[in-house]
Amino acid sequence: MKKGSALSVCLIALSLWGCSNGRPGAVLDSSVGSRLNHRVVTFRVTGKGLEPENALTKGEAILMAERAAVVDGYRQLVEKIRGVYVDAYTKAGRGSVSEDEVQVYTQSWLRGAEVMDITQGEYGITLARLRLRINFSKKGMIWWPVSLADQG
Repeated sequence: MKKGSALSVCLIALSLWGCSNGRPGAVLDSSVGSRLNHRVVTFRVTGKGLEPENALTKGEAILMAERAAVVDGYRQLVEKIRGVYVDAYTKAGRGSVSEDEVQVYTQSWLRGAEVMDITQGEYGITLARLRLRINFSKKGMIWWPVSLADQG
């Protein structure tokens, strides 16, 4: 082995040893399911959807309202977990506001969300209750949906 590659291997080993403070598995306890390392947080939302007027049949309208309610629930979960980006613009002149625009964005990869139930509410509004249970590890460094951890 060359002198340069041996030095590189030693530096990598030292840096990895320093990350774990000399103890293997120092990031998480050796028992991954330990309650000391994880906290389960449950997010619950209710999405709402409305039957569109341009649906061809009543059945299609009901299905579209259910889908809209589920999608609204997903959006609410993402907003709770990742937050939102707000872009606001106001144009004013001569003591009055001539243009005011607010746009809200959110984006995330969402896994493990469960649709608990879908019901038809008053005034033709469809309600979808969704739940997302997330494991947060010690110091909030790692998180994943509970349903994925249970498959292990």
